[in-house]
Amino acid sequence: MADNQFDIIIVGSGAGGGTLAFALRNSGARVLLIERGDFLPQEPQNWQPHAIFDEARYKPNELWRDARNGDTFKPGVHYYVGGNTKVYGAALPRFRREDFGALEHEGGTSPAWPISYDQLEPYYGLAERIYRVHGQVGDDPTEPARSGPFPYPPVP
Repeated sequence: MADNQFDIIIVGSGAGGGTLAFALRNSGARVLLIERGDFLPQEPQNWQPHAIFDEARYKPNELWRDARNGDTFKPGVHYYVGGNTKVYGAALPRFRREDFGALEHEGGTSPAWPISYDQLEPYYGLAERIYRVHGQVGDDPTEPARSGPFPYPPVP
């Protein structure tokens, strides 16, 4: 676009930004998707969990500081086109009903979500179609109720 005018600018092409860009694809809006990273190199290590997780091959060489105590740590981020979805393992389980409730823990109570599983359930189905989720209803006895089958059959 020569005039560099956009209706929507999306920062980051990870799960959130990529999904938003996909949802806007036919909207007629002028959308700019910007990404800080480059394309993930195509190399055998992409498929080696040891290289990805143990060696942190694709994590940035930077340290973040914990504001509470000043300790430094390597962040769990990946700056590539697609963001962390490039290394997340393509697993998209639904939260369970109880995940939306208040949670008691050592530090106190985390409040319940402002929505329920039932309110979110139709959007899970939509996301599963967008991301081409495979599975078979009933294979996981802990999965919550669904309004429809998986969009694609299980992968052997």
